[in-house]
Amino acid sequence: MKSLLSLTLMGSILFSATLPAISQEPATVPRSNIRSYIGLTYRTLPKGFKDNGGWVVKGGRYGADFVQRGNTRMIWFTKVLPWNRGGAVPVRVVDVMELPTFPRSQELHFAFCTFNGQDDREIFAIAEATDEDIRTNIRRAWRANTKTEKIESISPKGVACKQI
Repeated sequence: MKSLLSLTLMGSILFSATLPAISQEPATVPRSNIRSYIGLTYRTLPKGFKDNGGWVVKGGRYGADFVQRGNTRMIWFTKVLPWNRGGAVPVRVVDVMELPTFPRSQELHFAFCTFNGQDDREIFAIAEATDEDIRTNIRRAWRANTKTEKIESISPKGVACKQI
């Protein structure tokens, strides 16, 4: 629980998802249709969504929000839109994925992962929770690919994540 709280706090510091809605709040969407959030533009998460942290993916132009609506936990891959002074910076959701369920013995890691020893902020992963500073027992991994603007499943081979 302490690690999850640390991740949430660190994620909130790295990339605040508490940005007033620009477009309309989406209607209630069945879990099987989360892709309908793609294209949503917002400054703060729409009503009914919980901010569970996030991170800057690349160069301040892309980010990712770990959001929840009811029991559905999602990663919203976002792109920063032009900003005209005042208020929070608007973002547009370019891709969405529902996080799989995983046991309490595993944790979600983001913002501090490496691929083959090189920092790679596009990667996020689920790893076994250990007392090690670097988590190498990666169960699943994804890339928030800024070139394709898609979240892609990747092999966990070569992925490691810092435990914060």
